[in-house]
Amino acid sequence: MKALQDQAEKLTLSSRAFYNDRFPVFAEHITNMFGYDMVLPMNTGAEGVETALKLARKWGYEKKKIPIDEALIISCCGCFHGRTLAVISMSCDNEATRGFGPLLSGHLKVDFGDVVSLDKIFREQGDKIAGFLFEPIQGEAG
Repeated sequence: MKALQDQAEKLTLSSRAFYNDRFPVFAEHITNMFGYDMVLPMNTGAEGVETALKLARKWGYEKKKIPIDEALIISCCGCFHGRTLAVISMSCDNEATRGFGPLLSGHLKVDFGDVVSLDKIFREQGDKIAGFLFEPIQGEAG
């Protein structure tokens, strides 16, 4: 608790838009620990999911050569990934989406655990699938 209190007195959270002397130390430590070349820290889970969706689409266009504006992300009904517009566009929960339309396109939905439907989606549209977002352990929505 003391370490948390001491850090809060120095710097609690900083956007990457502003330099701070702790980020380079953190970035070096975390990339060395996990064997990565780079790190992109996020403030929230929703921000992390949004970045993952952007990375998936970018990969789809640049590496998989999906035609521009045709990349698809599959998500499972009954999963919760946050409350941003992109994420609620992937939701099957009417309460989460009511009043926020039009929702974003480029998402396919499948019931959680429905392997037959998921397989069908991959067989029929696999050339345009850039990512699959799901919760292996159901939380808030499952």
